[in-house]
Parts: sequence; structure tokens; C-alpha cells
Amino acid sequence: MIRANEKDDLTWAEARVTNEYDLFRAAALEEIKSLSDKKSWKIVKRSLVKGNILPSTWALKRKRYPDGRIRKYKARFCVRGDKQKFGFDYDETYAPVVQWSTVRMLLTLTMKLGLKTKQVDYSNAFVQAKIDGDVYCELPEEFSVNGTGS
Repeated sequence: MIRANEKDDLTWAEARVTNEYDLFRAAALEEIKSLSDKKSWKIVKRSLVKGNILPSTWALKRKRYPDGRIRKYKARFCVRGDKQKFGFDYDETYAPVVQWSTVRMLLTLTMKLGLKTKQVDYSNAFVQAKIDGDVYCELPEEFSVNGTGS
């Protein structure tokens, strides 16, 4: 049994020594499958890489119900973009954001006009962004070229 006050964000090394490792690993396999299905990457030989190979990591999380029970185990594959070098790996960055005043205005208009709103959550939304050039990263920890794990 996991206590509600126990840390919910884990590293891969921390997850490996818990009795929940198989659940985190299953979540990681699901993430790999989702990224592979979207053709997010292509495995290349290290000798063919003309650029910086960025390290990768896992962001693991226990998602909980309000009463503290665990709802699901989540794993996100992350490329360490903080290891990129300006002018070599990238030239500019852009992150679209919205101001809360804009969100409040849209919700107010929705109510006044009698419209309906709907919340949407896109899994792997970042994968759909267009980028100029290639980004090279290490394979996820404990995963082999065929994606089944080592």
C-alpha cells in the first residue's frame, strides 16, 4: 500500500527499487508505443549523427484520486533540451502561452452567448509540432532498439 503523503514524482532509479516498478515500466512501454505509433523518431547509428546527442530521461508520476488512491501510473519520455547549445543545436525558441485574462474573457463570452465549452487533452501534443532540423537523443533508459527493453 502506498501512503498518500509519499512522493509521487519518481526517477527511473527510484521506481526500480519500489514494488510498483512493473506498473511504471508498463506505463513507459505505453509511452514508447504511443511515440512510435506517431512516428516520432527513427533509430539511427551513432556514427551517422551530425550534431549533439542529447541525453534522455523519464518523468514518472503516480496520478491520484482526490481521496489519495492511485488512479494510474504515468511515464513521460523527456529529451534533455537544457543540454542543447544555442547556435549549434538551435537558433530560436518559441513557446505559445495564453494570458489568464484571455481565458476568462472567452469563458465569459461562452456563458453570455449560451455556448458550450469542452476540455480536450492531447496526449503527446508536443510531438505534433513542426521543427526545423533534426534532434538526436539517447534511447530511453533500459530500452533497446526494438523498444521491448533490455
